[in-house]
Amino acid sequence: MLAKVVYAGSHDSFPRAAQTLQALAEVDVSAQRVRRATIDVGAERVAQSETAADAYQALPLPSRQESPVAQVPQVACVQMDGGRIQIRDRQQEPASNLEGEKGRFWRESKVGCLLSMSSSEWTCDPCPTIPATFVDAARMSQISREIKGFSASAPSGEQGQTEQPPAVDDRLHRPLPLVKSVVATRGDIHVFGRRLIAAAYERGFNAAQRKAFVADGAAANWTVWRKHFSHYTPILDFTHAICYVYAAARVGRNAAEGWQDYCRWAQWTWAGQVERVIEALRLRQQQLGPPRQDDPPNSAAQVVADTLRYLTNQQTRMHYDQYRRRGLPITSSYIESTIKQINRRVKGSEKFWAQGAEPLLQLAADHLSQTKQLDRFWKQRPETLTGVRCYHTTG
Repeated sequence: MLAKVVYAGSHDSFPRAAQTLQALAEVDVSAQRVRRATIDVGAERVAQSETAADAYQALPLPSRQESPVAQVPQVACVQMDGGRIQIRDRQQEPASNLEGEKGRFWRESKVGCLLSMSSSEWTCDPCPTIPATFVDAARMSQISREIKGFSASAPSGEQGQTEQPPAVDDRLHRPLPLVKSVVATRGDIHVFGRRLIAAAYERGFNAAQRKAFVADGAAANWTVWRKHFSHYTPILDFTHAICYVYAAARVGRNAAEGWQDYCRWAQWTWAGQVERVIEALRLRQQQLGPPRQDDPPNSAAQVVADTLRYLTNQQTRMHYDQYRRRGLPITSSYIESTIKQINRRVKGSEKFWAQGAEPLLQLAADHLSQTKQLDRFWKQRPETLTGVRCYHTTG
């Protein structure tokens, strides 16, 4: 019964969870009891995650590269990104500078996705031509709106192009995802990194022959990679890279000229020839001049300068032709969809969290994992109980 209560409380608001239990399980559990049970069990799972992280850190370095399980994945992929959550805490933690989120309560959660995959290796690039998805005007307009930071409206004259139906993604030979597990926390990148590498070790990822760490260009992502996953191949998410290229090609130009340059630059990026894109951007920057301090963020000079800096900084993580030959993933679509699923429970203009945020994020991650972590937890939990009743104060 406790497992049912916790399941309901970790999937919906506590009042609605109480209603669901009444309707489906025919039990009368108050919203307050649902909240307490969910937070308590979530806290137990957080403690287990921290214990696993401590155990991994205590291992000697050679042992960390071994697998504690018999089955080592053919391809091990780790992806990470940030979610959004509102925290109302007496500690007055400073608000994060989050794009698109207004208000002093918004903070960032950190989410990691661990995927075992199956793929083949190739002697040459199995897909040398950029897929139609990324050179379809309607689809690229949609993608650029969905990716944070690329919500500018289309230039005049492009509306005719974007009325076409979006192309079908024709990428073949992509790695096939097999089993997913999820890590989520409100802790800082050091807490998150410890838990993420411990979770990867538990699944035998460190012993895989082919390993990939895929993320966007945020500095925190690559801090985690350098500290914990430096033996994984670092890959900049192709979708974020192509959105920068798309923005720089279009800005300050007519639709036909901008689209022609974009298609050429996009093919170079897909082929891992990012140095050609960087050279073209430098020529464009010479024509526009450097951005001035009073230029708006969407000015042509500023957008080109931002893209040039982004691609230059990430150039060593953009050898996409090599990654495809090795059968590695090049997009972080799995972590993007995972964050959306977690946000359904924890994010909302009317949802505020304090001490309950961390346990709930842990449970949300557990429910999205396909490794049956919660099944093992409930099976082993009776052995860990002390028999001492935990009392809660009112108020």
